[in-house]
Amino acid sequence: MPEPRIRVVVVDDQPLFASGLGMLIDAQPDMECVGTAGDGARALEVVAELRPDVVLMDLRMPGVNGIEATKLLLARGRADEPPRVIVLTTLRQDGVVVQALAAGASAFLTKDATPDQVLGTIRATQEGAVVPDLAATLALVADLRGASSGPARGAALEPLSPREREVFLLVARGLTNAEIAEAEYVSEATVKSHIAAILRKLGLRSRVQVVVFAHQNGLVSV
Repeated sequence: MPEPRIRVVVVDDQPLFASGLGMLIDAQPDMECVGTAGDGARALEVVAELRPDVVLMDLRMPGVNGIEATKLLLARGRADEPPRVIVLTTLRQDGVVVQALAAGASAFLTKDATPDQVLGTIRATQEGAVVPDLAATLALVADLRGASSGPARGAALEPLSPREREVFLLVARGLTNAEIAEAEYVSEATVKSHIAAILRKLGLRSRVQVVVFAHQNGLVSV
């Protein structure tokens, strides 16, 4: 029995751009574009109706922008998991991207990304894996840390066990599950279990949010 395809909604106020992304997604055997929206308010309606796995969300739109739409989308109480959000931006060094990641977005893409980067990020985000452009995310968050963070606040990790704190810091530095497993002398399945517990206890939604949280609380070196 074939694996279910990744269901994607594209949100962008430029119809041609949204249509192009939709065609790229529909051309893949493992994913489909199930809908589009031209602004944040409409995106909330489309997502509620279609329940996609992943949303590609433009940040700068009239009316309800991408950050607000992401917050509202991920704050909604649903019986099942909310979709993962990948935000779209024109500028790589954009403080708005960090705001969106802090709001719960799982990754970001610049609008000049290659098709392979777009598709790879969708697949990695759906799987909860390390996104292909994590190095750029780490650099972006570190560059913009000063505007939003204060001194180190170790108390932020109080809900975690000692081992979970170790794993948290390794995730925050961008290590993969395999690298964390090697460093901690545990299996990758155990690493995944620790990461799931970390996200649950800290109220975070993705590995990228771990990176943002760590920098905002001064828990990692710049």
